[in-house]
Amino acid sequence: MVQLSELIISNLIYTFVSHFCRYSEEEQTKSSRAKKIQVIMLRHISSVLDIQKGAEKWTVLAQVVHKGHNQLTREVPPRRIMRFLLTDTEGTKVSVVTYEQHIKIFNKFLQPYQRYYVSNAIVVPADPTYRVGSYECSWILNYKILIENYAEPVPPMLPCIFELTNFSDLHKYADSDNLCNIRGFVIHAFPVKQADPDCTSRDIIIVNEEKKLMLMTLWNEFEHDEGIKIADMISTAPLIIALRVKVTTFNTLSFTTRYSSGILISPPLPDDLSFKQWFTLNKEEIQNLLNAKTYSDANCLLPPPNEEDIKAISTFQASFPIQKAAWVQGTVKLAYGFTKYWTTACVNCHKIVNADIDWIIHCPLCKQQSEVELRARIPIIITDPSSSIHCIISGEDAEKMIEFTPLQLKQAQEDGFGIDTELNDALKKYTVVCFLKSYETLFQGQLQRKNTVIKAYIAAELSHHPLPLALPENTQVSSALGSSSARYPEKSSKDQMFTPTTKLVLEEIAGASSYKEGQTSTTSGAKRSLDFPEYLPADTLPEHATKTAEQFAKEHAKSYNPPGNMKDSPAKKAKAKED
Repeated sequence: MVQLSELIISNLIYTFVSHFCRYSEEEQTKSSRAKKIQVIMLRHISSVLDIQKGAEKWTVLAQVVHKGHNQLTREVPPRRIMRFLLTDTEGTKVSVVTYEQHIKIFNKFLQPYQRYYVSNAIVVPADPTYRVGSYECSWILNYKILIENYAEPVPPMLPCIFELTNFSDLHKYADSDNLCNIRGFVIHAFPVKQADPDCTSRDIIIVNEEKKLMLMTLWNEFEHDEGIKIADMISTAPLIIALRVKVTTFNTLSFTTRYSSGILISPPLPDDLSFKQWFTLNKEEIQNLLNAKTYSDANCLLPPPNEEDIKAISTFQASFPIQKAAWVQGTVKLAYGFTKYWTTACVNCHKIVNADIDWIIHCPLCKQQSEVELRARIPIIITDPSSSIHCIISGEDAEKMIEFTPLQLKQAQEDGFGIDTELNDALKKYTVVCFLKSYETLFQGQLQRKNTVIKAYIAAELSHHPLPLALPENTQVSSALGSSSARYPEKSSKDQMFTPTTKLVLEEIAGASSYKEGQTSTTSGAKRSLDFPEYLPADTLPEHATKTAEQFAKEHAKSYNPPGNMKDSPAKKAKAKED
């Protein structure tokens, strides 16, 4: 019995000691964890604005706003680079970059909209191209930089504010180096276009709260990454924010990505819900605008400007190349010295191509299979009190002022019929407000500046826009290109724009043109990729001037034989009466 009792007591003592030792170990572990937590809690969390060049031993709780692509720098030799955009809890944004072998460390670790503790990154002055907001520094990450996960079930809304550009103000950025930030819903994604084996693109259509639809072209890595994601989500009309995109005059006005651009897909924004509700309420109207292709309608993309947006011509000329496009206004006259007032162009994008109108081509600009159309292309001089400017006006904007169809212009040239006087008399009746694009092109080894009218409004179309369109009488106008009236004496205007004989000839030309148009080639259209430069003859009179309207009428009115189907036409009857 005594031995049994001793054995029981021994077991009890062993059990007690074992439990006591285990309890002590657990308490020590808990104490150690508490000390570690206390150390972390004691670490000071700074804001981005607190971190300046030379700062040490700092930590910022940062949220990833945007993760860039793995790109090559434009240095020589180039280096691999990846950029990030971060924000702190106060909404201050900072540009972050990592290079070469360090990219693979952060490429998978740092994900959009997640939060991390970032400590002791290298602080350097910010590149002006990527500087965001008031913070003047950027950070560099390498393998030594400490970045820790911030554990949370759902990241918060982005606290930063984006400076967004209204679509109605895009004309101020057209063809300039001033990039802009925009926000909108993607409502359509076109198929991928392959320019060459190393270049791909995809066009998308976005709409903002102004109910304006805009085309945006995603190039290369933007098409490979964001373009594919957006196309896969297109049924849900994803919301995007596009950072540092360029506004171009392609398709009248459109966006295009640049090397420094960034695209945020479905970013968590504080006003996200209200914006999506707006889209739902207006979804049917937006679909109608998409069906009407307003994203390629110049009247929708460039409506009549406000008076304060119109520049003096001299100001516009002096601002090149900083500002390459602007609204100007003035009176119009023909720029003499040209013999051809029509061209052939792609029916989709209006790129000039040297092709017949019965051809089917693969356009080298829009990369689409398209027909070829005739377009009026008229050289004009626009004059305001400050200066005058030579430019080209094309398409419908030209045709509404000259009262000729492109087919009539083509036939007149082919038949040696000079219509300069008639064109000038028609143009001189108008005062226009137009959106001009200025550019440089290489001609005979020298750079020449040329100007193209993107969109024009005549005074009658601006009745609801009280603009000061009339010029003072006897205004002396200077021009960087010289006075056009001094170089080419203007032909006198007639009280009646066309004489009866001239009218007759034009009607006969129109009839003959209609007949020729019906007799198009029956051969199959050739699909080919053509590139025809926008060649403009020099502002000099041709060596052999074309015949005037009256000369042509006197020499050929009686001998001009219209096609058989024209024998009972009104023009034929008028000619018979005159004879």
